[in-house]
Amino acid sequence: MDAYKITTLLAVAAAALFGGMSAAESPSGVSQTGRFAILNTFQEEAVLDRTTQLVWERSPNSSEVTWSTAQTRCGLKTVGGQADWRLPTFIELMTLVEPSLQQTSLPALPAGHPFHGIKAGAYWTSDASSLEPTQAYTVDLLHADVAPRQKSQPHPLWCVRGGIPDRPQAAPVSPRPDLI
Repeated sequence: MDAYKITTLLAVAAAALFGGMSAAESPSGVSQTGRFAILNTFQEEAVLDRTTQLVWERSPNSSEVTWSTAQTRCGLKTVGGQADWRLPTFIELMTLVEPSLQQTSLPALPAGHPFHGIKAGAYWTSDASSLEPTQAYTVDLLHADVAPRQKSQPHPLWCVRGGIPDRPQAAPVSPRPDLI
């Protein structure tokens, strides 16, 4: 199986694993789901995905840029008064995709999601292709697919903060004094 097919299978599996939940109304009247929370500490300009602990822009900029420009823009971005944004990995971005919702004109995002201005198209990820240095991976929110694209092509970007917490590591084992 080639690297592209493995990458696509991993991304679809991640999307299925981190699937959405049902919609609800918050006491303040802001539409939320059990999975997503609009963050007041970010002036309601960012959304916490409770499943992955990632914080996403609520309304990403719709301009399309090259891959290197997308990385720079996320790195310099301030959303809701908060810095430290970055491009997501393809697996992180695929966690927002509902593969069963592939449609003809709408992004394949979970029902009741709180995001605004999301294009039904390919978004840049931070992952460069290991096989072709002039390409990087995108996640297509219309077709729920991952594909490599030329880094010089313009695509939209959707910045993220945080990450899935690392698994706790085992305590280091002290060497036995008699073996030193």
